[in-house]
Amino acid sequence: MQFANPGYVGVYRPDASDATGGNVTIDTGITGPIIGGFSDAGNANGNSVTVTGGTHTGEGIYGGFSDGSGSASNNIVTITGGAISTMVFGGYSQAGTATGNTLRIFGTPDLRNSGLVGGRFHWDGMSALQDTRTGNTLEIHTLNLQTSGIDNFQHFRFYLPDTVRAGDTVLTVDNGVVIETPSSGPSTAPTTVGVGIVGGGTPLAVNDTVTLIKSTSFLFADTGMTNTTTGMAGISSLYTFGLETTVNSLLARVTSIEQTDESVRKSPSEGKAAGVALVTQGADLAAGPGMGNARAAAVLGADNMAQAGWAGFGATSGGTSRYATGSHVDVQSFSLMTGLAKRLPVSGTDLLVGAFFETSVGSYDSHNETAAGDSITARGDSRSNGGGLLGRVEATDGMARGLYAEATVRAGRLSSDYRSDDLNPTLGEAEYDINVAYYGAHAGVGYIWNISEQAWLDLYGKYLWTHTTGADVRILGDPVTFDDVDSYRTRLGARFGYALNKCITPYTGAAWEYEFDGTAHSVVAGVDAPAPTLKGGTGVGEAGIIWKPLPDSGFSLDLGAQGYTGVREGVGGNLSLMYEF
Repeated sequence: MQFANPGYVGVYRPDASDATGGNVTIDTGITGPIIGGFSDAGNANGNSVTVTGGTHTGEGIYGGFSDGSGSASNNIVTITGGAISTMVFGGYSQAGTATGNTLRIFGTPDLRNSGLVGGRFHWDGMSALQDTRTGNTLEIHTLNLQTSGIDNFQHFRFYLPDTVRAGDTVLTVDNGVVIETPSSGPSTAPTTVGVGIVGGGTPLAVNDTVTLIKSTSFLFADTGMTNTTTGMAGISSLYTFGLETTVNSLLARVTSIEQTDESVRKSPSEGKAAGVALVTQGADLAAGPGMGNARAAAVLGADNMAQAGWAGFGATSGGTSRYATGSHVDVQSFSLMTGLAKRLPVSGTDLLVGAFFETSVGSYDSHNETAAGDSITARGDSRSNGGGLLGRVEATDGMARGLYAEATVRAGRLSSDYRSDDLNPTLGEAEYDINVAYYGAHAGVGYIWNISEQAWLDLYGKYLWTHTTGADVRILGDPVTFDDVDSYRTRLGARFGYALNKCITPYTGAAWEYEFDGTAHSVVAGVDAPAPTLKGGTGVGEAGIIWKPLPDSGFSLDLGAQGYTGVREGVGGNLSLMYEF
């Protein structure tokens, strides 16, 4: 095929090789063709064209164009603006198939003098027609659109904005419309219609109608098109529509409005709960290995406390855990803290002070199930950065010897994101990103019983509090408010260690932890949503080894592993380094 005027082509193949991955974006008018991918004799699949502006009176807009017997499939044409007075094709093949293409319309483009075609086969006397309909989709994300014709679409997807009102029209066609399923030929796949509403309000009431397609002439549709379809407003409301046809229109009538399944409204809060879990794991590192390593580092070689210097320490932990939140969230995480600690001279006590920096990174997958048994999954990443102070005092003389008290305070920022394709598939991926503050503290008491010169037993109790602030987001148009989340935990446990020699000390321990809150409340479109919670008990078991390369060296390493069962299930590990300057 010869074009009279020069145009724009994303990928050009003047032979039998395939044109794929072409991408063209146009914001000014041209008179020639606009083609995502062109192959002279091969396939033109997986290309895209985006038109954002300009006046186009040229020789057509094509997602993919095969000038031979190759296919023109799985191409995308997106129009967000401009005035188009030419045909728009998802895929065009001279002698092959043109299936699985998508045309997407946003905004207020002028298409009055344009025709929209899912796929086109240029029949030139061949005995068998090719499939130019199956899988081709027309997506309309606006109202009051007008065009001269539509052809060869199997799927119609109408994304109604929250400004829609009863009696509005989505698409007016200045020609006859045929959207009925062919009874014979290369494509007999059934025509489907989907309706979604961008959230943010309650635009329609029961018995309201919206005209999806209006023809100025006639409209032929399947008799089965009178079946019902459902469309969600954002993630909060479920609209049931009855599809109706007249001699020239396809209508959607609201037959009922209900709240969506609670799993749909709950799922976004799972992302907030996963972020809280990450921050609490950072608290565990600071109050556990971090505190222990700060103490060990500051003690190394410090026979004269008045002359003891600042000691550097570091601790890391990581692992994978499943939290039972009423459904469940799987969290993979890595935390690190590093800081300086110093012992201070106080008669009859061992006083430790220090400061530290902390960071944690993690990813999560959340899993819910609707009452109908459908799976609602989501995924995301979290990251926190902050710092804090620590202190510990232990009695070294008298009958109180071995008793100690400790504390940390910490603060920082938590960033989390959320992605799900299951909340409202008609409207696409649901997502949000939040950046909130966190702060918290822990206090603990314990007793170290020196059983012998080699063996010791540490009995302890800890209280840990972590607070993360709330955030406001919009998810598929619906306003969502995440409340502040507070975690209140207690941990009671014991750790036993035995020094095999001056270089190697293995240890083992067990603890019981209880979370009293950890509930991620949210409000979706003005209505309280079901809330995931971390509340409940978890058993913790641990084992590890402390190693010094040389008995009198300023360096030591602590390598440990943990297992969790209960509300939190999983495994973790920690690696800690201590070094005295």
